[in-house]
Amino acid sequence: MTEINKLVELLAQAYLAARGNVFTHLGIQLPLAAESLTMAIHNSIVGAHLENAGAQQGQADALLMLRHMVVNGTLTPLGALVVDQMYCAFCADVHQMLEEGKDPVVELASESKRRAMQ
Repeated sequence: MTEINKLVELLAQAYLAARGNVFTHLGIQLPLAAESLTMAIHNSIVGAHLENAGAQQGQADALLMLRHMVVNGTLTPLGALVVDQMYCAFCADVHQMLEEGKDPVVELASESKRRAMQ
């Protein structure tokens, strides 16, 4: 297991310990679990660094950021802020879909398929 994977798992566990297993924003309640949170951190945080800076520099950047988000298994203020904002953005997207009369499950599945084809 890579250091990034270890830090992502530690961050997910630390976030759940500090924040609990439900995130609520804009009336949207998201159940949180270690597996889904780990996947979200990989996709949104690590993935963003890889996308913006390429494989080598992106991994270095993601590693640096993760090291500042969880220290000795404890969620840092930066870690809390970044993961909170990640979920706020997701809730805002879901809220917008609902406002537009769309089914978030269908929309998110479609988005997932589109990304997989890229």
